[in-house]
Amino acid sequence: MTLHQRIVAVLRGEMADRVPFTCKMPQPPRGEIERQLRNEGLAIIGEGELLNIDAGGLGTGSAIRPHVEVVRRESWDHGRLLVRETLRTPVGEVHQTWRGGGAYGTSRLLEYPVKQPEDYAVVEYIIRDEVYHPTYDNVDDSRCPDKFVAQAQIVGDDGFVFGGWMAPSPLMVMLWYLLGIEQFAIDIREHPKLFQGLYEVLFERQREQYRLAANSPALVVHMAENMTSDMVSPQLFRDYCLPCYDEFASCLHAQGKLLAVHMDGRMKAIAEAVADSQIDIIEGFSPVPDGDLELAEARRLWRDKIIWMNFPSPVHLLPPDEIAAHTRQILRDVAPGDRFLLGITEDVPHGAWQISLPVISRVLREEGSLPLSLS
Repeated sequence: MTLHQRIVAVLRGEMADRVPFTCKMPQPPRGEIERQLRNEGLAIIGEGELLNIDAGGLGTGSAIRPHVEVVRRESWDHGRLLVRETLRTPVGEVHQTWRGGGAYGTSRLLEYPVKQPEDYAVVEYIIRDEVYHPTYDNVDDSRCPDKFVAQAQIVGDDGFVFGGWMAPSPLMVMLWYLLGIEQFAIDIREHPKLFQGLYEVLFERQREQYRLAANSPALVVHMAENMTSDMVSPQLFRDYCLPCYDEFASCLHAQGKLLAVHMDGRMKAIAEAVADSQIDIIEGFSPVPDGDLELAEARRLWRDKIIWMNFPSPVHLLPPDEIAAHTRQILRDVAPGDRFLLGITEDVPHGAWQISLPVISRVLREEGSLPLSLS
């Protein structure tokens, strides 16, 4: 099988020839060791844009908001870009401040747009004002390589490309991008009608987004959820997240597509609820010692789901023989090996990947043929 065929076989519920070993771009850095790893079977994983949406909150990168004026001020803060944005609407304005320089080109919000009850109406207006259109095959766009069709053509048989940049579910957008942890905790209790109203507006607009995504050529649509039960209780998860997952998954399933949700946090408290969902792929799953759920237990609970696992970041720092032993234990835990991919979906500790990735690759080449043995 080619690397692409191997991944697609797993995604379609078939038994591939061996366990896929994948790495999300732009890791690892290009060079001699990276070329060797790819020659040995390391697959490239890309993320191609499907729609002109922002991947969460009120980011002003690509969403079209005809009646919203954005005033942006940039400064330099200890070597990192600091941006303060004012979003002005006919019903008022909100402000947000973010700092760049995070992993995978991410940024960190320092000031959230919702700080007081009056901000809810402004944010709802901004979200309702958004106009969506497909961009996956927009070859005339100056950012063409970011579009799904272009990126899938570039990657070809060397890996797989998600249909991506899809926002987290409404609850997580509110937590991560609109309110922040403290305001979220206050408003869900003290301003429940405002909180619920914003949630429902986000849900309504995301329905439109997924209907458009379902008509794209992407096999897998990727939700950038960053779920962790440290921040979302089991009851909140069932009340607010599961309805979104199930509705969006049903929309995609009707067009033969799959829903992958990035769940890279502590999952033990919500693992049974995840099992009850219509999610197809738990992507970025980080078991013990990164998270709090053992891989073998996750496999037991999620038998009908695909686990696209992140090799635990702390293990990259161990001696080579311990990295090899951990990789072998992963293979034992997932035997016979169906519905499983081993990936690098999070940052590898600086300076460690040159040692750890070749060890993982060697073990998978020597012992990763499918079906796997339990011995």
